[in-house]
Amino acid sequence: MKGPGLLVVVLVVLGGVSGLGFLVGLGNAAILAALTALFCLIAAVGGPLWADLRLQAWFAPALILAVGVPRLLGAVSQWAAIGLLVVVVVVAGLLPALGARFVTVGLGLGMASLFGYGFQLTGTASAGQILGAPALAVGVVLLLRVLMGAKDPAKPTREALADALATSTSETQERAARLWLADRPRRWTAGVLGGTFRYRAATGMLEIRRKRLDNPEIGETLDAAREEAARLAEAVRAAQAPEDVEPVRRKEPAELPGATARLVTALWDSLETIRTAATERDESRVDVPKGLRKELRRIELSGAFSWQSPQFRHALRCGLGVALALVVASFRPGDPLTVSFLLGTFAIMQPEWRDSLSKAWQRIGGSLGGAVVLTLALWLLPQGFLLPIGLVALLGGFSVMRTRPAVFNGCMVLMSVGMNATTRHLDPRYVLVEYLLLMVLAGAIALLFGFAAIPGVPKPGPAERFATAVDATRALLGSVGRKLRGEDVDPRTLGREFRAAAIAHHGLLAAEPGTKEPALGQRDALENAAEALRGLSVTASSLLLRPGSAGAADAVEEAAQKLGTSEAAEIPVPRDADEEQRLVLDTIAADVVAVGEAAQALEDG
Repeated sequence: MKGPGLLVVVLVVLGGVSGLGFLVGLGNAAILAALTALFCLIAAVGGPLWADLRLQAWFAPALILAVGVPRLLGAVSQWAAIGLLVVVVVVAGLLPALGARFVTVGLGLGMASLFGYGFQLTGTASAGQILGAPALAVGVVLLLRVLMGAKDPAKPTREALADALATSTSETQERAARLWLADRPRRWTAGVLGGTFRYRAATGMLEIRRKRLDNPEIGETLDAAREEAARLAEAVRAAQAPEDVEPVRRKEPAELPGATARLVTALWDSLETIRTAATERDESRVDVPKGLRKELRRIELSGAFSWQSPQFRHALRCGLGVALALVVASFRPGDPLTVSFLLGTFAIMQPEWRDSLSKAWQRIGGSLGGAVVLTLALWLLPQGFLLPIGLVALLGGFSVMRTRPAVFNGCMVLMSVGMNATTRHLDPRYVLVEYLLLMVLAGAIALLFGFAAIPGVPKPGPAERFATAVDATRALLGSVGRKLRGEDVDPRTLGREFRAAAIAHHGLLAAEPGTKEPALGQRDALENAAEALRGLSVTASSLLLRPGSAGAADAVEEAAQKLGTSEAAEIPVPRDADEEQRLVLDTIAADVVAVGEAAQALEDG
């Protein structure tokens, strides 16, 4: 959702929530409810309808408490409120460890809590109104989310599957697998997902063979397969089963070595599987192993709650940075720009220092650009125009918040200075200068804690972090393979290996400040490797939730042996494997290929 569509949603949310707030008696807190709803909206959209509603089942109460309780507690003890806000920010900083979907969830929770605490009401409000404001915001956003997704609740899942097929990258495939599992898994989407994984594994191994054999026909075959995959992706994306999808146009070179010929056949067979699934659309439910979703969360959290986890250390840095910002704000009670200062500090701090630096530039540079526009407006227009300019800037800024963050930050200058100067009868020039100084201070605090290296924490480079993650995952797969064969494997050993693998996976993406920065290609390789290695941990866990078999053990052991090497790993699939087991083994094959490609990219870089 972006552009005009997002602008319409923002208007509906702001107007609807503020209007309902006044009608139900929230009084001055109605504006708090309307603006809180925007932060709730950030976290409410991102997946299929049913998955988003399940997420909101715990996020909504957390948001209500995070917005209302610190503000109420601040009336009793300012320091207790600051302590509670720091805890909320640390939790928000840990949520991205659960996956890419939770990045916006953590952002929404952290920003909403700081906004609720720092927002200056124009009058008084009771405790019921303070808690009722976020409750109303959550209720309206939930209703809006249902209305947005009721017509086609599975659209995000189909689009994710189509994107994974068309682009064939580890990131898109991991997202497709997560959305498929979070949604109500259907048999036809399982067929598409499994076929996509087989297609991904076959193309990856054929790329390796093409380089070794120097056979141009393999490259032509891969190009033809990509064209067919892009065509089939549109069939998967369609809301209804298409009736005019042409059969897969095969191109199979002659005189290829036996193993390579089998890979070409598997390549085209995987596309045939996707076409059949997309056109027949069997809507029956797939029997996902009971407890798999909980096991997935357990694995990810076990790596996050550790001093060795970069995500955990980043969350602590966020908490410390926001604590300092809150202490600074405590010396300026009643300042209407406090909320902008707190949100700016929180938004700038990122797990990677380079990203923090980029956010700081976007925030400060955008604010300077907005200041120039506001100065021109003050020179050319009467001061009475500041309020409508601020409202227009608010709406326009949210429509480009993700695509043009610097423009968004410039719009926030116009909104914050214009609205505060008008409603509080302040000198807009003074408010503008104060705003710019606070943004510079927010950037300084965020970068101070973003760059702060924690003593005693290792600072390995990209290659060392990759090797550690591969070794940890290889050890885990080895133990899982032995367990599937019926050998006696201590559950505590498995638990430690799952935890070690999760910590190593987090370390691939969030390096400690002071480490060697990866090149651009290496950074992409590390991201792809992290997604693939996480996927291997999840699939290994899903195999343990099913009855063990020698065929599954062979596949896991083959994956462990070839993991992180440039060798083509052909993961064996037992002939008697059912559809669910085949999907898991296809996932393993695709992830092993992705890790091998990342290893090659790191060597070349």
